[in-house]
Amino acid sequence: MRSDNLKVVISGGPGSGKTTILELLKKKGYHCYEEFSRSLIQEGKKLGMENYFLSKPEVFSEKLLQGRIQHFEDAQHKAKIEGKPFIFFDRGIHDTYAYLKAYGKDNVSWEKRIMRFTYDLVILFPPWKEIYSTDEERMESYEEAEHFYSYIEAVYKQTKTPIFTVPKCSPAERTAIILKHLSAYD
Repeated sequence: MRSDNLKVVISGGPGSGKTTILELLKKKGYHCYEEFSRSLIQEGKKLGMENYFLSKPEVFSEKLLQGRIQHFEDAQHKAKIEGKPFIFFDRGIHDTYAYLKAYGKDNVSWEKRIMRFTYDLVILFPPWKEIYSTDEERMESYEEAEHFYSYIEAVYKQTKTPIFTVPKCSPAERTAIILKHLSAYD
């Protein structure tokens, strides 16, 4: 039995069902950190930028990285909940680097800064056209979502963190599959 919380990243292509699963995990009493980029996207819109990341990728990514690092560090001090020793992150620190790579804006400095962080497990949600939709903060096309997914998957493989890919099924089934998989880590 672990004495600390397992840090689990929920990542994958935009619009692949991650946030729905995190909401279900929250309802079950798990610690969950929401996607930090949504607040930054809203901040950019208030400043007149339709797409903050595309307008200022390095500035956006730096703010995003700092927010995700804050979540990571905060998680290290969370008390372990009996029977729920997992902390979930809606995207992780490494996603920042994956998006920069997808746009050709990565460099060795970014890689070094990001690769020093380690999660215990990455749960990947592959692109799923049938459930994909855009909203005020998710502006990518489905084809772009597929493009980002390939970089996200590659970056997490580079970290050597164990990866579990969630099958395409109902939110309740996905949640049950994830929790069953995690039971091996408790």
